[in-house]
Amino acid sequence: MGKRNKVVKLTDKKIRYIIRAKTNNISPKRIALEIVVSESTVKRVWMYWMKNRELLPIKKFGRKSQDLDGKFVDLILEIHKKQRLGARRLEKIIEFEHGIHIPHNKIHTVLLEHGLANESKNKKKHRKAWIRYEREHSLTAVHLDWHTSKINGKELCVVLDDSSRCILAGNEFDEATAENSINLVLRNESYKFYYSPYNKDCV
Repeated sequence: MGKRNKVVKLTDKKIRYIIRAKTNNISPKRIALEIVVSESTVKRVWMYWMKNRELLPIKKFGRKSQDLDGKFVDLILEIHKKQRLGARRLEKIIEFEHGIHIPHNKIHTVLLEHGLANESKNKKKHRKAWIRYEREHSLTAVHLDWHTSKINGKELCVVLDDSSRCILAGNEFDEATAENSINLVLRNESYKFYYSPYNKDCV
């Protein structure tokens, strides 16, 4: 999962919502679930507001874009004039013949600026925002979560409903294996809620 928190961007709208909700004494956990951010993010926004009485500034992800040196631009144009190829192939040729690595997206930008390439309409389509938990109705999808118990060292697996976040089934195993995962789901294949010691709110 790695850097999954970066996928869900903190927006100005979400920051304002956090402040309104915290002012009304809504818990950070509930706010985090409602707008799909971490509890630490909710606390960070609120603490900044309490200290400065202004909205938390939103930082852009990633490194700042750097313009290519003029000599590299001339090199790209020169090789393109000879080869008449696209950015990806020019990237390989430049690296092979000159020992210089210029990313193909930089090359494509140069070609666009000089009218030597066209924008791809398919690549410019707006992509649907990825949401961590987006199932509207309960019991339409589940996922499994494994972790090692701090109590007895056994491998604990639970089946979570993707919409309600309730635990549908859970058990402890000696090993975290695919076979144990499948057996746990098959034991509860009807996906009916039942009382679980791991989730006192689901019955």
